[in-house]
Order: sequence, then C-alpha cells, then structure tokens
Amino acid sequence: MLTVKNTLFFILSLCLLVTSSVSSASKESQYILQKIAQAPQQAIGKSQWLLLREQPGNSQYYYLANKAGKIYQLEQDRPDNTTLLVDLQQVFTENPLLQLTAFTLHPSFSIRDQVGFGTFYTAHIEKPTNNNQTKRLEDLTVTIPLDFDAVLTEWQLNPNKEIDLSSQREVLRVATPSAQSGIRQLSFNPYSKSWHENFAQLYISLSQSPKLKKHPLYSGAILRIHPQQKAKQSYTVPHENPYYANREIEQTLYLFGAGQIEQFIWPNKYSTKLLISHQYGFNTSLKHWLSFSVGGEDWRQHEPKEYLYQHTSAANSLLVYRGQNAPNLRNKLLMLMQKNQQWQLNSLSSEISFDTTDVSQQQALSSPVIEWPLSQPVLQAKHLTLYRDNRGELLFFNEDSGAIYQLFQQDVTLGSQASENSSLIDINSLIIMLLFLLGFYIVYRILIYQNSAKSIVRREFSNLTLTKDKLSINLFRRHQHEAEKVIALADVKQCQIMLGDLVITTINTTLGHGFNEQQEQSLREICRVEKIEKMIDRKVRRINLVLNTKDKAKHIVCLYFRKGSDRITKKSYFEVVDDIIDWCWFIAQEININQTGERPLKPKVTAGDIVLTGKNYLDDTPLHAQAASIRPATHLSKISDVIEPNKEEEIPLTGKTNNKGTSLTPDNTATITSVKVETELVNALEKLVELQQQGFLTTDEFELAKAKLLTSLNQIE
Repeated sequence: MLTVKNTLFFILSLCLLVTSSVSSASKESQYILQKIAQAPQQAIGKSQWLLLREQPGNSQYYYLANKAGKIYQLEQDRPDNTTLLVDLQQVFTENPLLQLTAFTLHPSFSIRDQVGFGTFYTAHIEKPTNNNQTKRLEDLTVTIPLDFDAVLTEWQLNPNKEIDLSSQREVLRVATPSAQSGIRQLSFNPYSKSWHENFAQLYISLSQSPKLKKHPLYSGAILRIHPQQKAKQSYTVPHENPYYANREIEQTLYLFGAGQIEQFIWPNKYSTKLLISHQYGFNTSLKHWLSFSVGGEDWRQHEPKEYLYQHTSAANSLLVYRGQNAPNLRNKLLMLMQKNQQWQLNSLSSEISFDTTDVSQQQALSSPVIEWPLSQPVLQAKHLTLYRDNRGELLFFNEDSGAIYQLFQQDVTLGSQASENSSLIDINSLIIMLLFLLGFYIVYRILIYQNSAKSIVRREFSNLTLTKDKLSINLFRRHQHEAEKVIALADVKQCQIMLGDLVITTINTTLGHGFNEQQEQSLREICRVEKIEKMIDRKVRRINLVLNTKDKAKHIVCLYFRKGSDRITKKSYFEVVDDIIDWCWFIAQEININQTGERPLKPKVTAGDIVLTGKNYLDDTPLHAQAASIRPATHLSKISDVIEPNKEEEIPLTGKTNNKGTSLTPDNTATITSVKVETELVNALEKLVELQQQGFLTTDEFELAKAKLLTSLNQIE
C-alpha cells in the first residue's frame, strides 16, 4: 500500500511540476508601483525624515516625522490631505529641541478604552537644565562631560485626533556626550498581543559613543522598559530583563556592545529574538552585521554567535514581508542596498543553521539575492526607504520627492511566441489536468481511511489526569495506560473548551477569563442545546480540551467524539461535560484565582432519589442524569428497590409516638405510608412523561418504567 501511495504522489508531483513549467513558460512576473500618499518635500540632498508609521487597524492614515520636530498626518489615496499634527519646536520653548531622533505609536493606539489609546512616543536631544524631574540615566564611571540629554516623551491625542499638549509626560532621560548621539529607534514588538506578559514593552536603541564604547550604556545598547507611569515612577523595568538583578549594570539594558545600531526588528512572530542591523568590528575592520540577540549579550568581549550577514556593504530598511500583493516575496527577509548608485531590493534567507563555525560558509549561505532592480524613475533618489504597513504590504518612500508608493506584483502574458504555441499549450494543459484529476481520485480513495473518525482520535490525546502530587497533568493517547506527555501546572497559560470547531470557554491569566457558577451554567446550556440536535449520518460531535503552555505549545485532548450513530470515545456525552467543568474549575483556580469564583458544593443524588424526589428538585437536575438514573430503576423487581427508606425516618410501630407525641396506630401508619408512596409515584410518572417528550427516553424505556411503577403501586394497594 505504501508503494502505491508513493507512486501516486510521484505522479501528482510530476503533473504539478509540468503544469508549473507550462505556466512559467507562458507568463513572467513583474512589479508595479502605485502612489498612495504625498509627504511635504524637504530640502533636496538632505535626509531629514525619520520614519513612516501607519495607524494600526483599518485606518488609512500615516504618521511621518522629521528631524526638525514636525510630525505630519497623511491620508492614503488623498495626497492633498496632509496636515501638521504637531511642531515640537513650538512646544519645547523653554528648553529648545535640538533634534528629533525617534518616533513610534503605542500598539493600542487605535483601540478605544484601552491603555495606550491615542498614545505615541518621541525621542529628542536637548541641553539639560536644573528643572529636570525624571531620573537621568548615566554611567557614573564616565569622566568626560555629558552635556546633552536624550529625552523620551509620551503624548496623547484628544477625541478630535489633535495632540493634547497637557498630556506631555517625560518618561526617560539619558545623559549623552554629544548632540549626535542618543536614541535612534523606539519600537514595540508588533507580534505581542494584549494578553501576553511582554505586551507594550518599549525597546530603545542608543547609539555608540566612540570615546565611551567600553562603557555599557554608550557602547551601542538596547534598553527595554514599560513606559506606562506607575505610582511615582515614570516607567518600570520588566523583571525578566537580563540585568534586572545585576547591581553593576544598568537594569534597563537588554544588550550592549553592538556598535552603531542602525535598526532592529522581530523576524519571527513566534519568538522574541531580535535581528539587529549594526556597524560592528571586533579585532577586525568595521563591517555591517545582521545579528540575532535573545538579550543579555555583551558584544564588547566577543562577536555575535548567531548572525545572517556580514559585509562591507550596508543594508537599509530591513523587514520580513508577509503581505499578499507580491507572492514571490512572501516570507522573505528584504532589504534595500545601493550598488553603483542604483537601488536594489534584495532578500536573505532567514532559515539558516547556526551549528557551523565556518564564516565563509555562513556568508555563502546568507548571500543577498537580487529580487528586483529598482529602475523606475520614481524611485531614483538619494534617500529611499522601505516600510511595511499594518496589512504587511510593502511601501517605498522617496524621501527626496516625498512620494509614497505601494508595491504590487502582476502577471503579464508573453507576446507573439506565446500566441503561436497557445494551441499546443492548451492541449498539454488539458492532458495534465486529466492526469491530475485521475491521480487525485485514486489517492482520495486510498487515503480516505486516514480521515476516518478513529484515525482522527488517534492523532490527539484522549485523556488527562493529575499526577499524585497534583502539580502536573498527565496526557494519554488512546488505549494507553502510561502518560505520553506530562505538563507542569505552572506552565499552563490557557485552557480552552471546544465544541466542534467553536471555542465555548476560555480560561487564561487575563482579566475576565477565570471561571464561576454563571459560566458553568452557560457552558452546560450550550452543551445541552448541542445534545438535542439530531445526529445524522456523517455528522460529527466532538469536545476538545486545549491546553496552551508558556513555550507556545498547544496540546489537544479529544474527550468526546461521535460520528453519526458511532461513538468513538468511551465516556457518554454528559459524563464528559461534567469532566470538562471539573477541569475548568481546577485550572481556573490554578492560573487565575483572582477571576475565579467559589464553586458551590452539590450533594450526591442516588438513582432512587432522582426517580421519586419532588418535582422542584428534579427541575434543577440535568435531564440526562435523570434519564440515566431511571433506566436501572425500571429493572428492579419490587418497590423497595426503588425507594430505600431512610433509617432515621422509619415510621414507628404501634404504641410508639411521633415527634409531637401523638400515638400512631397501625391503620394510621399504613395510611401515611400509602399516601406518601402514591404521591411520589405520581411525581415519578409526570417526570417520565417529561423525559420522553424531551427525547431522553425511548418509547420502550418509557413503557417499561411506567409498568414497573404501576406494578409497585398495585402491590402497595
């Protein structure tokens, strides 16, 4: 069977390869540019722009800042709609701004009612004064004068999207030796979400001061802080900073010794590792490096161990493209390079093994590939930068003209040669398509078993238990008695309950994602409604419990799986519902106790109690539990098997007295017993009718239960 499968897959691959070759022979790809916005023109020959930022969300607005301290708002597709948001030269009148050096938007900039809404940050150089209230970061071992300050400031927009000058708040101040040094980049991790622990951490790059490069703060460093104000602190330092507990090194430092840092990005959304573009030299001539950092590195003493690229040519505008407009560039690490005064869009492989120590082999693996020579006249500029908007699409910013262009890829049909061979290509394409369809049908018939219900269940965990010390969770595969995976409870960050493909309950460490009695009832109601739905052939009913751990791993446990009338898992539907509710309470208590209520204690109920208890209590008992308890009761031989009298409530014999002192005769005792049993039997009959109407009892089960109860009534009479 495996040989047949491999053969069929080979045929399919060959068909697809030939089809791709025909398509490549008839078409070629090229890129086009579309102008979307126009910035104010600056002095020709000078690079005065800092960077371009698009407002998060679905907005069509961009923000653009220059070194003179002016921040503009641009509207896409309306070049005439460019407004000056703020001129910082007019704001910093008492202590003049010498140069604006960095600018960024808070990740929650466009999300209302969230911390960070309408908030952005700027960094500039100024002369220090005695009126400074924030703590000044500086290396006390430096002996030369530090006559300048790099200042980080927070701003907010008002409801009219105009800057609120009263919101100005100084966050951080770093002493620097010159006006040319200071903060070069401000960035938040674009892949961090509001429920992540590292959300809204601000990364700050400081330029290297050549005379002070032996000092960590001035050796080319990246700082990491939480910029939000807390109590009297203008910012806080994340506890996971690598030097947080090191008294000898400034605790805000993330890494240092990187030389002249030009840019840093996050190349992978599943990792916090930084990719840093920097001018760096270690016992060698100065070169341009693209190096990886996980934090805590000191590159003053040794070279970066993980890097993609080192060359004498500098790379500009580093980014990873994940958009849709240019499929040929998707998931590639892109950068702009200039050769012979001609700009080129180049790419590097970001999937390189770092086991090798051969530098020449490393460089060969990461040699830039020319993706597109930028020969268009609109891109002929001394200063050209590449950006990515919030939808991941590529933007080219001609800083000389102020024009902003978006990149698109289009397919162009070949000319006369393609026309002459079009009929032959059509016939070949038809034959290939028929072969493809035939191969697909055969593979589908062979592999259909792999999509059966049992195979789906085997691919996932089928059970979970607590370890004896109750500190970990055991995960079991189907029919296994030994745990295949053990997860520490401390590592669990999220638990989700899925009914089919729908997430019906989420428990994690964030606000409002604990568990309480109301959520339990909502969960039970959703499951009850699903249970009422009729199971037709091929319909699948599935309950999964999904555990997410802090290492980004996802563990799926399939607790219930039924396809049509065939139930694959062992436990019944409502047994599984009870189990997942128990797990929800337990995990919520472990990972989010502050958002978790107290679970009410509910007494255990026997089968006889469920059948013959009063109607008010039965109304609060799940119908499936009542039906499950009635079925064994219908097979009892006598009424004493259904009703088990409580020994403390036995009716006293003749001559005894009741609680009120009244003498009870045999006639009175028999009458009371008869009335009590008849009342309970009538209630039980009413409940049987209700259960049958709801579909929890079949007609045969209903008739059998009714006959047994009526027989019991006749025996009493």
